[in-house]
Amino acid sequence: MLVKITSALIILLINSGIANAQFFESVEKETERILISLSGGDSLKSSELTELKNLLTTYIEKNSSESNLDVNQRSIDSLTNHLTEFESESQNISTDSAFVLFNDWYLHLQNIFYEYSKEKFFSSPKQKILFFSTSMSCYCTLKMTREQTVELLKYVAGNNDKYDYWIIDSYWYNELQIEYETLFAPAVIVFNGSNEVLYKIEYEEKMIAQLTDYFNNNSN
Repeated sequence: MLVKITSALIILLINSGIANAQFFESVEKETERILISLSGGDSLKSSELTELKNLLTTYIEKNSSESNLDVNQRSIDSLTNHLTEFESESQNISTDSAFVLFNDWYLHLQNIFYEYSKEKFFSSPKQKILFFSTSMSCYCTLKMTREQTVELLKYVAGNNDKYDYWIIDSYWYNELQIEYETLFAPAVIVFNGSNEVLYKIEYEEKMIAQLTDYFNNNSN
């Protein structure tokens, strides 16, 4: 009987972990889709934000007390409130301005799930791309990080998810910049499946072009 109970508990925990991971990935993918759309000048649809809010509400109601994502309800509430503020502001601003503000929300999302994303990223057996963005800097740097975030997302999607990736707000989380001696943003580090550093690019306007050349010349 004890073995059966233990087995059932393990299955429950595994299923809960999968569900929580799927939740974050669903939110992240929808957020990135909207971000790319806004960067291309597309108008924001209210239904898109409603979908995001519904996902966050579902997490609060069903998962937050049992989550393995290292995220509490207060943090999710802050995301939801931030999204509500963005929705209100976006009704009276240009698409370009909406892109800027929504990028801030995207970084907020990444900050909230930092620990979960860190573990997931370094556990991946794939080649990996770590991108250091920032939510606080001069105008030129912020503009560059926003544009390169979108370029990176498009690049990864265009390669059929061959690479795993993680985008960090280095203004709030700079431990990995210090550890890997990559002290500027935007910057990118490429790791192999064993988490060995293969390649770095720091504060380069043609970062994605250089990254593409690197992978083209070092493909297995």
